[in-house]
Order: sequence, then C-alpha cells, then structure tokens
Amino acid sequence: MKREKTERYIHLFYIVVILPITILLTGCPYYFDNSNDSDYEQGFNDGFAQDDYYWAGFYDSYDTRDGGDIYYQGDQIPQVASPEYDVGYYDGLWYAYNDGYFVEYDYAFTIGFSEGYDCGYQVDWATFLAVDQHIEWLDGGFTDGYNDGFSEGRVFGAYDYVYQIPYDWLDAMMDYRNGTDLEMGGVATGNYGPVYLYEWGTDPKTLMKSNRTNVKATRSIRHQTSPDSMSKFSEPNISYRTLTPDAKAKYQIIPTTSPRYSALPLTLKTSWLERINEYLSTSGQ
Repeated sequence: MKREKTERYIHLFYIVVILPITILLTGCPYYFDNSNDSDYEQGFNDGFAQDDYYWAGFYDSYDTRDGGDIYYQGDQIPQVASPEYDVGYYDGLWYAYNDGYFVEYDYAFTIGFSEGYDCGYQVDWATFLAVDQHIEWLDGGFTDGYNDGFSEGRVFGAYDYVYQIPYDWLDAMMDYRNGTDLEMGGVATGNYGPVYLYEWGTDPKTLMKSNRTNVKATRSIRHQTSPDSMSKFSEPNISYRTLTPDAKAKYQIIPTTSPRYSALPLTLKTSWLERINEYLSTSGQ
C-alpha cells in the first residue's frame, strides 16, 4: 500500500463491515457438522443455510434506489422465545437475509469507489471535487452504496493524481477499507467527509439497530476486527455467496460515464462484475 495513515485523518469507524473469510460451496447451501451442536446452533445453521433468504436480501438491496421504495424485509422475520431450535432457525434466516442485503451494498460501494477514483484521477480534480455532490439516502440500497463508494474514491483518486501514485483504484480501495483516510481540496473521507456508511443489520426504514442478540458492529466495510459473539455461540462471518447467473447478468455493465459526473468519460474498461471479482479475489473472499 502506498498511502500513509495520518493521525489527523484516521478514525476507528466501527459502525460498518469486516472483510471476512467465507466458506463458499458453489451451488450448494452451507454445510455444518452439527452433530454436537445445541438445538439453537442446529437451528441457526439450518436457517443460515437458506440461500433463498440470502438472495431475497441481496435483491431487496439491489432494487432499493435513488431514495425510492425501501424493500428491506428483515423486520418481517419472526423472533420467537422457544423452542430453542426455532429460536436459532429464525435467527439464522435473519443473518442470511442481512448478509445478502449488506453484500449487495458492499458491491455497489466497490463499483462507486472505482468510478469515483477514476473521476478524481485527473488534472481538473479540484474543480471536480468542488462541484460534486453526495446524496445520502441511508437506505443501504444500490444507489446508497454507489454514492458512498464514489465519494470516498474520488478523494483517493485526486490524492493519487497529485502525488503521482500510479493509477490503481483497487489498491486505493483496499487502503481505505483498512482504515486510511485522506483530505484533498477541503474534501475528506471517513468521519471528516459527507458519508454515512450503511451498517449491517440496520433496518433502513427506521434507521434503528435491530434488537437481535449482540449484533452491533459485527460486520463493517472498514477494519478487520473480530466479530462479537452471540450469547449462545459465535456466529459465522458475513457470507459472500457465489453469484447466481442472474446476479452476474445484472453486473455485466461497462458504463462510459458515471451518473455522478456525466461530463467526464470514464477511462475504466472493465465491467462491474470484473471489478467485483477483483475485489473478492484481493480480499480473500
């Protein structure tokens, strides 16, 4: 990594995602050896393995755009007091759904960061930063993720251009995800910027954390921290499940301009899907 962390612009932004290591079984649900598990653990593992809930969350996030309808349905998953298997099962469904919802936001963030970086890496970076506007929807949907990534990426692009660091949006994004914050032309990333990163497990319809057991800050875009444990057992890391053909098709896009800055052609020649795969490969997903 080529950018140094500075005390002035680095913060511990714990409200948002870990970069986890995920067990992927292509085309198959997750498998756990639960022969010695409690009833709660068996129920949780069975619920978490339900791919249909994961992809429902993923597409609910994808379809939430531009401050329009919010499709989040995690609040509709029951919470029960007993029996223990059912308690775990519905918690597992909830985790699977919220993983899907958040992963799509994470992918949109990656797409936005790459295009913001591209727009910032130019001779007129100061003018661009001065006129660009960030809209914060706070819904965790595709546009929210794109805007959040774009706003952070533009600062890194301008920084790399000014300090003659070779163009590399992915390296810059991994620096950002590992906690580096920068300021250029009065515009900064992190707590100093106009970005509120979506938090895993948050119901965007109320902007209040779920009352699920001990889920606060267990998954975030920034900082590789160990997740908190549930009261009954340690839950799995966020699951980046293998993209379905339909999901891949939605990312087979190579835009010529960004919706945030249509006056400038993008120099990126890769598709959204290719950039997502680069991120997944680099982060070890």
